Amino acid sequence: MRSVVIKFLKFFIIKYFGTATIEKIVIIGLRELVKRTDSKVDDQIFHAVFHNTKEYSECTECHK
Repeated sequence: MRSVVIKFLKFFIIKYFGTATIEKIVIIGLRELVKRTDSKVDDQIFHAVFHNTKEYSECTECHK
């Protein structure tokens, strides 16, 4: 029984931290891509998708 609990906790921790890390990498990559392009459409899509995430702290759309 103890080994089952340990395996479950190990799987859960690896899965949780793996997902959070991948999400942050994707958000950072997309933010850099949006910064390098001059398209307003990219900015609006990025704002609509990532506005409520804690990684997206500098919101230029809301401060206008």
